[in-house]
Parts: sequence; structure tokens; C-alpha cells
Amino acid sequence: MRQVTVTAPEGKGNDVAEIAFSVGIRDVSLIEIRALKSDDSERRKDHIEIETATHLAKAFVEKLSASPFFNTEEYAITIRQPRSIYSSRDIRSLTRPLVEPTSDLFQELWQFSQITFGFIGRIYIGAVLLAFGLVDYRLLFMIAGLLFIPLLPLMLGIGFSLLTRQWRLLGQSFLALLTATVLMAAGGATVALFSQPPIRYVEANSLLTGFVISLAVGVAAGLATSDDVGRREMIGLAATAQVAIVPTWFGLAAVLGLPANDSVSAKQRAMSLVINVAGIVVASFVTYAALRMRGESLRAFNKPATRSSE
Repeated sequence: MRQVTVTAPEGKGNDVAEIAFSVGIRDVSLIEIRALKSDDSERRKDHIEIETATHLAKAFVEKLSASPFFNTEEYAITIRQPRSIYSSRDIRSLTRPLVEPTSDLFQELWQFSQITFGFIGRIYIGAVLLAFGLVDYRLLFMIAGLLFIPLLPLMLGIGFSLLTRQWRLLGQSFLALLTATVLMAAGGATVALFSQPPIRYVEANSLLTGFVISLAVGVAAGLATSDDVGRREMIGLAATAQVAIVPTWFGLAAVLGLPANDSVSAKQRAMSLVINVAGIVVASFVTYAALRMRGESLRAFNKPATRSSE
């Protein structure tokens, strides 16, 4: 379910309402508001509120944002997810969870791709825990480390941005993934300084098996991130296990050396990293395309950023 609020220029509220009606929304609230600014100026604007099912909110937001008269200088859209809505509408249609508005997923992927102190700290600490698990083959440490490493949204961001042609998100997601890879290798090297060889974790899937698993993870992740009731945590763990182990393992091996009993070559491990990332990106691209995520509704985000005091 979604609550959509649109602020439009005075007299344009009816145009927004007509778009809502055209996608199947039956009820629209329209009021006139005073918009005040810090320079003491004042403007009258139309304030439109809509409470509807997720799939209708997606259709409305994307049709409105792609309309010829829409621009972010005069219009604003806010989307919320209420816990419940009491109304006379059919409960089956109202609670239909698939598919989220494209802008919801777009901004969520942007948030996860931001390289902040929190991002750096989570990945580095997670890599340290993962490395402790790899060097002595302690499964609980490995799982704990993988839970702290948020790699899945970065790979989904690449697939999503390629589909919707959001090149800024593509660059940000790729940079964040590259940064995460370096941090994981650094975490492995840090643990290696306080450890003794050999590295006891020497397991690895075949390249084909890893690619097939990555495709499955990418499809499941694409579906989960587009669904109000999708459960993303365990899918994120599966994706991280496919990718995070390799750079962390290389960080350990750079200090401790390659294990003598390792049946998998370093080249094959490096190839598995590239193949697994590619599998998740390709699968998410195809899944988002099948779910009809449209880049046209995101055109307002392609304009150069302006300074804001907010």
C-alpha cells in the first residue's frame, strides 16, 4: 500500500487528479495550501493526497512524472508506505504488494550506494569477522561477517541503472562495489597479520555452479526488492557469500601465502568473483525489465543537482 502526496502549482490539481483516475485510482483529495519560503515569499499551491494499492501508486507516479507538464521545480511527489488503510476498497486489490514504484527502488539503491563512514566501517568490520572465520574455518564467524557486508544493493544498482539508463547511479554503484572489494581485501590482510598459516578454508564452487547460483540470487533479489513483502535479508547473505569471500580470502593469502592443499587456483577464484558479480547483475537487469521498471519516470533525477539548504 502507498500514500502519495503531490504538491502542484495552483490550478494544476485537477490535471494530476485526471492522471490518477486514468490508472484506476478512484478517490483523490485536493486542497489549496500556502507555500512559504525563507525569503518571506508566498505562493498558493494545490495539495493532492492519494491512498491506494502499491501497483496503482506505481502506475500513477510513473505516468505523472513522465507527463509533459511535470517538472521538479514546480511539482513535488512524496511516497509513503502506511501500515494499514481503512476504506471500502477491496482488500485483495488494496494489499497487492507487487510492483513498487520505480522511484522507491531507485532512491533505495542510491542510499545503499553512498560511501559513508558507516559504509566503510560495516564492510571493514564484516571483512575482519569473515577473515577470522576463513583462516580457521569457523562457520559462525563467517556468517557473522557476511551479515555485516551489504554487497547486494550495489550489484542490483548496477543492473537497475543499466536498464533505466541512470548513469550517475551506475557510476556510484560501481565505485561503491570497488571500494567494498578493497575494504574486504584490507580486512583479510589485517587478520592475516595476527594469524598463522595455512588458511584452512579452501572450498570453492565450480565456475558454472557459481554462475547458476548467482543468476538465481539475482532473480530472487530483483523480485524481493520490488515487492512490499519481499524478504531481502537471507537473499543478501547468499549474494554476499558468492562475492565477499573471494577478496577477503585474497587479502589473507597476500600475507599468509596460498594454502598448499588448495585445489582451486588463484586465477579460478578471481574469475569466480567476476562471473558471480556478472551473474547477479545480468539476472537483476532481466528481472527488473520483466517487472517493467521504467527509466522514463526518473528523468527528473537526470538534471544537474542544485544547492539546497535542506
